[in-house]
Amino acid sequence: MAPQDQKPPDQRRGDGTGPGAPADRAPEASPALDRTVHISRQPGAPPGVTGPPPGGPWQDPWEGRRLGKYTILDRIGGGGMGVVYRGHDDTLDRDVAIKLLPLELSTDSSYLDRFLAEAKSAARLQHANAAAIYEVGQQEGQYYLAMELITGGSVEERLARGGVLTPLQATTAAADACRGLQAAHTAGIVHRDIKPANLLFTEEGVVKVVDFGLAKQTFEAGRGMTRTGEVLGTPYYMSPEQCNAEPADHRSDIYSLGAAYYTMLTGAAPYQDRGSAVQVMFAHCHADPPNPRSINPAVPETCAAVVARAMAKKPEHRYQSAREMLQDLDAIGGMLSGAVRLGLPSQLGEVTTTTPRSRSGSVTADAGDGDGVGRLGRRLRLLGLVAAITAAIVAAVLWVARGPGGADREAAAPVVAATGPPVRVGILHSLTGTMADAESPVVDATLLAVEELNAAGGVLGRPVEAIVVDGRSDPATFAREAERLIDDEHVVTVFGCWTSSSRRTVVPLFEARDNLLMYPVQYEGIEQSPAVIYTGAAPNQQILPAVEWAYTSLGKRRFFLVGSDYVFPHAANAIVRDTLAGLADAQVVGETYIPFGSTRVQPAIEQIVAAKPDMILNTINGSTNITFFHELRAAGVRSEDTPTLSFSVSEEQLRRLDIDEMVGDYAAWTYFQSIDTPENHEFLRAFRHRYGQQRVLTDPMEAAYTGVKLWAKAIEEAKSTTPRDIRNAMRNQRLRSPGGDVRVDAETQHLWKTPRIGRVRPDGRFEVVWTAAAPEAPEPYPPSRTAADWKAFLHDLHRGWGGQWTAPVPARSTPDV
Repeated sequence: MAPQDQKPPDQRRGDGTGPGAPADRAPEASPALDRTVHISRQPGAPPGVTGPPPGGPWQDPWEGRRLGKYTILDRIGGGGMGVVYRGHDDTLDRDVAIKLLPLELSTDSSYLDRFLAEAKSAARLQHANAAAIYEVGQQEGQYYLAMELITGGSVEERLARGGVLTPLQATTAAADACRGLQAAHTAGIVHRDIKPANLLFTEEGVVKVVDFGLAKQTFEAGRGMTRTGEVLGTPYYMSPEQCNAEPADHRSDIYSLGAAYYTMLTGAAPYQDRGSAVQVMFAHCHADPPNPRSINPAVPETCAAVVARAMAKKPEHRYQSAREMLQDLDAIGGMLSGAVRLGLPSQLGEVTTTTPRSRSGSVTADAGDGDGVGRLGRRLRLLGLVAAITAAIVAAVLWVARGPGGADREAAAPVVAATGPPVRVGILHSLTGTMADAESPVVDATLLAVEELNAAGGVLGRPVEAIVVDGRSDPATFAREAERLIDDEHVVTVFGCWTSSSRRTVVPLFEARDNLLMYPVQYEGIEQSPAVIYTGAAPNQQILPAVEWAYTSLGKRRFFLVGSDYVFPHAANAIVRDTLAGLADAQVVGETYIPFGSTRVQPAIEQIVAAKPDMILNTINGSTNITFFHELRAAGVRSEDTPTLSFSVSEEQLRRLDIDEMVGDYAAWTYFQSIDTPENHEFLRAFRHRYGQQRVLTDPMEAAYTGVKLWAKAIEEAKSTTPRDIRNAMRNQRLRSPGGDVRVDAETQHLWKTPRIGRVRPDGRFEVVWTAAAPEAPEPYPPSRTAADWKAFLHDLHRGWGGQWTAPVPARSTPDV
């Protein structure tokens, strides 16, 4: 929903005073803003209520009433899709935004059917960068939607207050929006109304896209550009196909996001100087893409090139997916933030590209590529590759690497053609939900390994076909998709899962179907399945050595244990308690758990402050870490006095955190991207050549990549692609991986791996401060208890949680609030 539909709680006073007073609001007449202007209505009344009040100030008919299970607290805005209220869900004890559909639309059955179908589709979308729809309901003929309440204001409002975002701020916001769009497009949802008003900031500064699937119905209902009592603002962000009333697909959203990115960079809407709405629409269809540097010369040319490509007139000349656009935005963000800039000039704008210009000064889109990546993507990756050398050498490398016409020349590699029926594998990770930021990069690493296999002739001379599936950060979804991959897609192996709750949910399915799961993440152990090859670390390769290192090398004695409320943190902390019990003077001074995916971390922070530990052991997984570390620092807990040792925070998660809040903290893994070996350098080179120089590599990514390579060796040895033959041949497979020498232990089906500890540096990377002398043999069952005792421990957890591997969420601790 648009930010005029949602405002922060402190901006909702109806008397025109306080922080939400006119000085803080976007000016109604600003031509740079796309907003809905309501006319001929009583001041203070919601949109659609016209005429004089019956007597005295207008009173809202819904405030204080019940609507379904919600108590309506106050009205917080309105827009073309109806009135929006702040409501309270008494059952879950949370505030929500409630949008009431205009009554005149509720009586139109054809419109209502489409609206409800699209709303229900959008309600299935769960992603950190997309506002959640909780419920579609009806009462007394009034249809409504209960949605996530987002209180940080919109991009439009921020532009109205500050005029323009910095290139880094704009790029970060656009990248967040891209992630939300990517998830929506994967789910088959096209937004069709992307604009700064529909990009909202959370309190943590993350951008979420709102009104998925809802604005689409406004245009499809045949209502035109006006309705009684209101005039829609100039369509500054509509794609050419929308302006021409032609069918629009996901690439229309990419165009609109490019236009919104232009506005963030300049403070002005595209073509706002053209006058009437008709002239603006004509410009969208026929004028060159606008160049933000013509208004704001401080905008880097790489940013202008993204705008140009996203706003190409023909859909086939734009980015072909949000993921593709995101790669370029992440590349720019990495250089602007300094993460990969190093020896480049201090302003990225000083680095020139070869993007052609029209005579008008607008940047023209790169239309000649048909490879699905495009010249801009390759250009940004090349700039990242040479970021550690001088600008003069950058120019030389660009000249050498490109031939006539700007085409890239890459070293020819021998390719053996793979023939015959493909070998089908599944890649099952969370692309949406709280685990998306951690898991989606693992998909990239897995696909890279598959591409390398196919470039070398596949396996047994047959190509490998990968089917990527979204687990949605939900164990039940993982189980359904695993079943479908095995039964319907007939895959011979699945590479996937991150959380132990997802893995433990699917393992019985693989055992019952005699299939194979390649699991790439460190975990709590206490498991040994014949259907699983564990390429992540066992407890004795991560948890145990990390705790002993903190005790011995850092001299820590008072430990506080905090984790997400599911099986891995509970089991890991049981291992930690056993370990500390055997160390003199060591003690656990507190232990607490946060519902999986929740941002309600304050009770945990208060316990930490009260306990006064000298080290925090962190097993929080997913996006909760963002809020946890922010609130921890706000409470005065600093790494120099009370460092945190994390077991699930990798280089990729660091990019989503405030590095200033993380410097000096630690993480335990068996791989860090700073490892100095030829195998790791080649892994980094290949991955960044494929996905961009700004990308970082993590332990699960390396484990997934290594798992594919071990799997391929096993198939070649077995001369078979049946899951059972692959499993048998996997035992004792070995290779020199980017993380060091590994081999599959024949007894446990876990890898021998080398434990390491990393410390967060100011540049957002880990410095390896401790490495074990040699690879450790895996011990899935920690020696502090018998295997039977550990199994009983898990059984009690599972039974106590109602047969699930995640703790039930208390009503007052709802995730993703």
